[in-house]
Amino acid sequence: MAAIGVHKNGTWAVQKIIDTADTPEQRRVVAQSIKPYTPQLLLDQLGNYVVQGCLKFGGPTGDASSSNQFVYDAIHARCMEIAQGRFGARAIRTCLESSHATKLQQKLVAVALVTNAVALGTNANGHLLMNWLLDSSKFAGRFRVLAHQLAPHLRYLATHKLGASTVTKLVDQTAEPDARDLILNTLFFNPDPSVLDDLLLDQAQGVHLILKILQGNAIGDAEKARIADRLRPILECTSSAITPATSADAANVRASPASSSSSSSTVPPSQRLADVVAGILAHSQPVYPPTMPPAAHRASNPSTSAVPHAHDMPPHAVGSTSPPHVGFHFMPHHAMGINSASAAAAAAMSYPAAAGYGGM
Repeated sequence: MAAIGVHKNGTWAVQKIIDTADTPEQRRVVAQSIKPYTPQLLLDQLGNYVVQGCLKFGGPTGDASSSNQFVYDAIHARCMEIAQGRFGARAIRTCLESSHATKLQQKLVAVALVTNAVALGTNANGHLLMNWLLDSSKFAGRFRVLAHQLAPHLRYLATHKLGASTVTKLVDQTAEPDARDLILNTLFFNPDPSVLDDLLLDQAQGVHLILKILQGNAIGDAEKARIADRLRPILECTSSAITPATSADAANVRASPASSSSSSSTVPPSQRLADVVAGILAHSQPVYPPTMPPAAHRASNPSTSAVPHAHDMPPHAVGSTSPPHVGFHFMPHHAMGINSASAAAAAAMSYPAAAGYGGM
């Protein structure tokens, strides 16, 4: 049946057989015939329609052998291979969006997508499924799990056209602030300075990603000021020193990314970033007076000890209202208990394990 299903004429006959299979016994025979070849059929231009026809068998209610469960088990087991194919990625998305798919089956596939997020996020076909996971799945915790999976690879993702798009989605969302903060910590406040250096050296994607973050609305002005303050000395070393922002710079900071890019298309991205950073710093309010005396003097002078000094405040309290566990205080990935991508995904989203296939 699988061999006939990939033929330009035979596929119609097989699809007709599947459409007319109404009894559990008939569906069991069809499922047993197609199951061993499901990954290959999903990757085929005609065969993927044969597999999609089996979705109407419905989820497992008693006898799983006559249901469509074998389709989702195959996707989970061979996700990396199928999701990077032109027809495979679109077939997976159809299976996920099918009215016959259960939440448990969708979560089963979501586990595989998170586990292979780095490879799929930089693949033209796999990127379609990453967009489904972030925009359409509506699973609670999906941003958090994906951020933990991608954080160790941001040096590569943030300088990739498709990868940078996924990173931007994680930063722009407000449903899970801790996921956003993890990405920002890794990009801008990483103990390894080469991560940020690589972004600033990449004029095609890295600098544009930073511009989108600073010109977006996902983070507050105080957080933007801290990021701008982190960028200023690096930009001063790699390019000309940042001068005080003019009124034109201030207007550019408040402009939308689309309008600013169209009006300054001839300006190098690094210079645009320098202007945006200067504008943010020029209009940011300091969290303490610039002439604040040192801590020892304030301790002996009650009139000044009521105002905290930035060096005496925890990092999350300077220019931010976030609590300590989600503020801009970098935490190593091993301290978060991130040892296995699949384990982190299963723990955060309660995904089931695949059955009947050897693995991804």
